Amino acid sequence: MPSVYNSGLRNHTRQSYTKSFISATKDMEKFYSLKEWKQIDIPALRDKFLPVVELAENTQDEGLLTATMVAYTYNFYDGHVSISIKGNDPWQRCHELLAGNDYGLSLLRLSDGKTIAVNVEENSEAWNNGIRNQTIITGWNNQKIDEAIEETEFIYIGATMPVKATEDLFKPIMLATKGYRENGKKRIVEDLMENASITDDSQRPPAYVSFIEENGNEQTVQLKALGNGINRFETTYILLYWCEYMNYPDLKNYETVMINSDTAYMPRYWEQINLFYDVLSYFTNRNSKARQKYIDELTARKNDGMKKLIIDARSNMGGFWANGIELASLFTNEPFDFAKRGTELFNKKKMLQTITVPADGRFSDIEVLVLVNHYCVSSGDALVRMLQACPNVKVIGLTPSNCSCQEVGGRSVLSNSICQINYPINWLYEIDETTRYIDTDKSRECTVPLDYQIPLTYELAQSLYDNWQTRDILLEYAIDYLK
Repeated sequence: MPSVYNSGLRNHTRQSYTKSFISATKDMEKFYSLKEWKQIDIPALRDKFLPVVELAENTQDEGLLTATMVAYTYNFYDGHVSISIKGNDPWQRCHELLAGNDYGLSLLRLSDGKTIAVNVEENSEAWNNGIRNQTIITGWNNQKIDEAIEETEFIYIGATMPVKATEDLFKPIMLATKGYRENGKKRIVEDLMENASITDDSQRPPAYVSFIEENGNEQTVQLKALGNGINRFETTYILLYWCEYMNYPDLKNYETVMINSDTAYMPRYWEQINLFYDVLSYFTNRNSKARQKYIDELTARKNDGMKKLIIDARSNMGGFWANGIELASLFTNEPFDFAKRGTELFNKKKMLQTITVPADGRFSDIEVLVLVNHYCVSSGDALVRMLQACPNVKVIGLTPSNCSCQEVGGRSVLSNSICQINYPINWLYEIDETTRYIDTDKSRECTVPLDYQIPLTYELAQSLYDNWQTRDILLEYAIDYLK
């Protein structure tokens, strides 16, 4: 989304790794618009990660610099604070440094509280010691499993999770990549420096895993690392939220199709429809092109017998929120204000605009279910919030949407354009003119809660892993929920 009140590219490409990092943190101290709301101590983060940046500079390791920036931005808990990377080599190196080690298994903590092994490799050391898929794991590296999970940070490129409960769901997958350290608990600075020094898999630390054997006894075994953890980590993590709209590959954004006798389906992976209308809508908060598209699609489906509608907003990467305003207006019989655009330039708060969803209501009799995941972000978050305010709409997902919605525009480019840090520099508020719109505060509590959370069971996880190329398991769950 364009930024009209405060925008800027800060160019530090001619500086060294260390100087460009320091400059970027000072940019964010000055311009990052959620610093006070989230209570981010940027100087402390600078001091924390400076030793790793210095190591990257001394070794001219572009991937280590990039991985360190991912770790630095993780601490903002903001889906709009992200890293852009130049080139495939630092991108691949960054992934490998953050993915840790492979011990022949991964972990999931189910909704019933049990932590189990998944993705166990046959004939691995884990397998040969009796660990199977569904084996209950009770400890990791001599810590009780819940304690070890709580202390884990899910730091991975493109995976910022402002909502703590969302991160907690995925932490066990990251924990399964962590080896034992004799001198204390693992932290990201030590992890990065240790991983950067590895030249042979024999240098990787072992992991100590405690589990319940088939006879009911608890057993602890030492597992050697098989190598880098990237493949097992990604296949375990990504397939839990993966969606390719594979059921209807030819269906475009905002189009609809009947999926059974009374239910229609609309994919919603981007809040854009036409560049001219979208940019104009930024100033008017209306988009006649999108509005007419919705009316045409939903009228046609209603003529086909539609009584229910699934809006698939998983991995909706945002765009322009007027597209959401126009859709929500068709579901509500009462207009409602949902946000205010403001400014805090020169340390003076001023409200500039109230954004309203007008009432049309012609499809308010349709039962609507919005399917989301934690990659539904920005104007995708706003879409979910607006739709949820309509009486006929409910939201469902394994995780809620990302909860990051401030308008972006800040970009600090680091040494030699190896990577850049992107961040919000503008101001959106709730109607109370005090609370920041959607973005979580330091509590990391969800601000766009689900109406129904899909429980993570072993059966669901295994279905996701087994069928990701042929079936959309979470969409099937949503269809069954409507029945």
